[in-house]
Amino acid sequence: MSETPVLEGESLRAVQHRGSHVQIIASAGSGKTEVVSQRVVSLLAEGISAREIAAFTFTERAAKELKVRIATRLEQRLGPQAVDQLSGLYVGTIHGYCLQFLQQYVPRYETFDVLDESQHVAFLCREATHLNIKSLVSGNRLFEAIDLFNKSVQVLENELLDPAAMPEPFKTVLEIYFKSLDKYRLLTFGQQIARAVAALNDPLVSAEIHKSLKHLIVDEYQD
Repeated sequence: MSETPVLEGESLRAVQHRGSHVQIIASAGSGKTEVVSQRVVSLLAEGISAREIAAFTFTERAAKELKVRIATRLEQRLGPQAVDQLSGLYVGTIHGYCLQFLQQYVPRYETFDVLDESQHVAFLCREATHLNIKSLVSGNRLFEAIDLFNKSVQVLENELLDPAAMPEPFKTVLEIYFKSLDKYRLLTFGQQIARAVAALNDPLVSAEIHKSLKHLIVDEYQD
């Protein structure tokens, strides 16, 4: 087990900062994962509950690496018994957190499943006639229409654009598309974030999540 690296300068200040948000901007391989790990351990050492901390990573693989690093640094700082404190700590992707958030705070999403990219394309193929997806392109080019819609809806969700403001015929296809997803109790990756953001507009939901989550840490890129 390697010893905990000694951080200096901006890295140390990022670990020690308290009282307001802190943004860490650094290139790949610069040691962000170590900074995030030590910041989480520092908070836990101060008595912050693991359930009040969430750490977002770019990929599931990065999340696994971060979990191991946090556990290692916590054991080095506070001893083997301290690893038990990690129960309830969220380390994962923002999509995974948003799904967990929706299922915990918005009852209608408790039984929803998530479509991965391949499943989403398969869903569009299956529902193409019902969605009238061919109306998006000239001629009878189904797969071109599916590809166009798939890319367009990703932009819509990632940028949190208003579906009602979209031009026709995309707007009408979208309306049917969202109703079909709800009918089958399905979400896309992008909708996990969009629906979570929408849910936070409810003052009661917003108050609950802010009460339970005190520290949010984002590691945007994988070391």
